[in-house]
Amino acid sequence: MRFDLTDLRLFLLVAERGSITHGAELAGLALASASARIKGMEESLGAPLLERRRRGVVPTAAGQALLHHARAVQNQIEAMTGDLGAYATGLRARVRLMANTAATSALLRDMLPAFLVAHPGIDIDLDERPSHEIAEA
Repeated sequence: MRFDLTDLRLFLLVAERGSITHGAELAGLALASASARIKGMEESLGAPLLERRRRGVVPTAAGQALLHHARAVQNQIEAMTGDLGAYATGLRARVRLMANTAATSALLRDMLPAFLVAHPGIDIDLDERPSHEIAEA
């Protein structure tokens, strides 16, 4: 079973709108193309994803499961796009900081929050290690 991102987005739009026609319009697909994609998804899965009714469609149990996963994938794509967009505009940086337990609990506990507030474009990866490992690194 293979669904591409276009299939998942289309299914999400159709399920949320309760209509293949409206979902196809929002996805920028012709109705025949959208219908064929959904039918292909159902054939690939071996189970119906939508119950066709007189006034639209509703997800079946399998469709509900796919809807849950399609939303998660869509949310991850949006998060990825936002994260990568920040790098593309030069607004993000990542700093790797190694510190021993004493420094982490005594110094950095108070300093890091203020630093991060003052520099929202910087992410810090704090790696707590013994002092001898820090010196070797």
